[in-house]
Amino acid sequence: MLKAGRKAFPGWPDTVLAQVPQLPFQYPACRIWNVPDRASVQRVATVSSVPALIVSGTFDVKTGPSWAKFVARDLSRSTAVQIPGIGHRVVPQSPCAQRVLASFHASPTAPDTDCVDGLEPEPFTIIPK
Repeated sequence: MLKAGRKAFPGWPDTVLAQVPQLPFQYPACRIWNVPDRASVQRVATVSSVPALIVSGTFDVKTGPSWAKFVARDLSRSTAVQIPGIGHRVVPQSPCAQRVLASFHASPTAPDTDCVDGLEPEPFTIIPK
């Protein structure tokens, strides 16, 4: 991985280049552990009228914002928000997402999502060491 990264992106630090994209090892690990295929039950949509908050980061490459729309369609009382420029761990990284979550806990059927409207992704820069 590191060798290919150096070739494709010369000058980038090894700490960035050595990162494995999207956890490719997880599927072979299931075969080693002899975990049965549960796709048929895992992919059955949850249908509910219980209030739900769906928070997505627009830079999440594993469970992206398009999945949130898919989930929300069967949750009749859901609120879906997308936080620009955040990856998978949205709430710990975004003060706005934290406020939305707190608001959802206080008022599950009408959380305050106003802070999301003005959000923009931070400028994306890579500064090699």
